[in-house]
Amino acid sequence: MSVANIDDDKWIRLAAFSIDRAPDAILWIDAEGSCRRANEAACRMLGYSREELQSLKIHEFCPEHPPEGWKQHWEHLKSNKGRIFETRMRAKDGQDIPVEVSSNCLDFGGKEFTCAFVRNMTERKKAEETISRLSKHNEMILNAAGEGIFGLDLKGHHTFVNPAAANLLGFTREELMGRHSHSLWHHSKRDGSPYPGEECPIYKAYKDGQVHFGEDEVFWRKDGTSFPAQYVSTPIRNEAGALVGAVVTFLDITERKRIEERLREEEKMAAVARMLGDIGHDLKNLLTPIVMGGELLQGNLNGCESKLPNLDPGEAKATLQESRELIDLIRDGVRRVHDRVKEIADAVKGLSSPLRFVPSRVEAVAANVLEALRLYAREKGVSLRVEGLETLPAIQADENRLFNALYNLVNNAIPETPRGGSVTVRGAVDGDGRHVMISVVDTGRGMPAEVRDSLFTYKATSGKRGGTGLGTKIVKDIVEAHGGSITVESEEGAGTTFRIRLPIVGPDRST
Repeated sequence: MSVANIDDDKWIRLAAFSIDRAPDAILWIDAEGSCRRANEAACRMLGYSREELQSLKIHEFCPEHPPEGWKQHWEHLKSNKGRIFETRMRAKDGQDIPVEVSSNCLDFGGKEFTCAFVRNMTERKKAEETISRLSKHNEMILNAAGEGIFGLDLKGHHTFVNPAAANLLGFTREELMGRHSHSLWHHSKRDGSPYPGEECPIYKAYKDGQVHFGEDEVFWRKDGTSFPAQYVSTPIRNEAGALVGAVVTFLDITERKRIEERLREEEKMAAVARMLGDIGHDLKNLLTPIVMGGELLQGNLNGCESKLPNLDPGEAKATLQESRELIDLIRDGVRRVHDRVKEIADAVKGLSSPLRFVPSRVEAVAANVLEALRLYAREKGVSLRVEGLETLPAIQADENRLFNALYNLVNNAIPETPRGGSVTVRGAVDGDGRHVMISVVDTGRGMPAEVRDSLFTYKATSGKRGGTGLGTKIVKDIVEAHGGSITVESEEGAGTTFRIRLPIVGPDRST
């Protein structure tokens, strides 16, 4: 059957059927405010049967349209040929339901009606309330945040500004909103030179879509002063993934910079104090052979003076030779003390002496060490020996520091070795062919485990009268500065062996 053959009665029934099955509530209200027709959706929404709902006046289920105001409302609907508005309807159980009404006035069968399409807004209102609550919550967070927070559009204009950002920069929020960010507070570098916008990491975030960081720049206040800032610029994308701007969070790190400077000064002073302790320890050791040599030289001269009339020429020659050796020993010792005293002056001025790496022969350095300690060892009845040093290749080393390291180890070993014992400096090339191994081996008393385990720290203690315990820590620092390592093996009653492993080509200075 074609549409053209449907008679009017069937059209009316089809329309009534469609209205009744519509998903939204539909109400027909006449000029007196009586509900003349309601579909199933309206009955479900308000909890009435069709007969109940169609017997009610509009004010009985829509309290915002009382009888005294209905006539005015009706005239308003007629004059506007319809209207879309939000209101509330009251269900049979007394619950108020937020609704959106689309109302149209029409004539039917010689009577005037308004046909109202009503949509339940409960879920939408809940969503809106949730969004509003979250928005207020987020606004509270932004307002309470101690960090400055900006929103920027693709042109770099402020889209939102939290109070902290405005306060940090000395502007009001109104003075910042909508204005270009870079030209206001990021226009110049630390030295006052212009800061091109295209070089700015904040600008790049909403151009390349990457997160950018900064902590070595300054932000400028309204009054023309600046402060060091740490910031993060994060791109913002819309639902489609397109860049729409960036959010910038930043902190004034003035106090942190001040603390960092103070810590650097404290670290510098601590380093100076450690160096002075190290140098003081070395000076004490270096002065030992000088004092001893001076005493022996004085004894030789006193002996020569008393024997001068009857002095045998051979004996005089031997005494003269020994005196010359003692003078050389004193001269070398004084030079080394002078060098270490200069390091004290440099350390106080903050000029900790850098290591000077040159091709060095371990054999020659060890010979100088043993010569400087020869008299001390002879007095203690200890033999000083070398083994295998002549086979070692030249290595890149600071000869003065290497001398100090070996001097400390041998000097410490001598008083720990009983008379008749020995201290030996041995050398060998490591199995990898890239390192040398230098060992200082004594036949002394050895040491207990608790002393051995603390040797290379500032907790080390010395058993020697007047000792500071710093010697092995100084040695470790020197060895590590050369890119090497040091270990120790010792047992009580079985002697001690220190092993130094040094790279032939010097430390890796590329890192």
